[in-house]
Amino acid sequence: MQGYHQQPQFAQRTSPRGDLHEGLQRFMTGVYGWMAAGLAVTAAMVMLIATNISAIRLLYGPTGPTGLYYVALAVPLIMAFVLPAKIPSMSRGMAVALFMLYAAAIGVMISYVPLVYTGASILGALGGTVGIFAGMAALGFVTKRDLSGMGQFFAMVLMGAVIASLINLFLHSSGLSYAISIVVVVVSAGLTAYYNQMLRQVYKMHGGAGNLAINGALALYVNFINMFLSLLRLFGSSRD
Repeated sequence: MQGYHQQPQFAQRTSPRGDLHEGLQRFMTGVYGWMAAGLAVTAAMVMLIATNISAIRLLYGPTGPTGLYYVALAVPLIMAFVLPAKIPSMSRGMAVALFMLYAAAIGVMISYVPLVYTGASILGALGGTVGIFAGMAALGFVTKRDLSGMGQFFAMVLMGAVIASLINLFLHSSGLSYAISIVVVVVSAGLTAYYNQMLRQVYKMHGGAGNLAINGALALYVNFINMFLSLLRLFGSSRD
């Protein structure tokens, strides 16, 4: 996204309402463009690892994930808490670099997906995620209802689900994993609507200044990944 440039006085000007509509379209296109770039980096990292036997052995042993995998797991978890607060004050180049680094780290974290699940399951979960995400994004963008209360509630529920997931790394409870996945799908759907409404409101107040598009893309990217993984756990078929 480019910064605001005042139009020359001789240029034909549109109405303020038209300017807002066109600017909002450009802003949201930027948000989803950055989100798509992050997803592309993640997918590339997943395939890079999944097709490299040496990388697979570094991350996954005969009995499960290796110590290196758990180190790799910690990186995106830490970044997820730090980046949203830091990105607004960064330079554009640094914000983009860290977002792409985060997306690559997520790719390492979920590199097990093509090793564990069938291709049909992955495509099915991806299609379901795109459908739910698109529907809730459209709802959040057009609804007149204030979703801020719902967004705050879902954010707290998601935090609880993350903590429960970390605990379940040691419990290995299939029932708890199933319950967490259901919660995350519902929460991610709700947050998708909330974030899209919030981005529209933020643009009206700040005009897409700074790194708002990148920060918005980060929030939506995390939602998309969470929803995809949860649908895969719920409905995916194992290769075994």
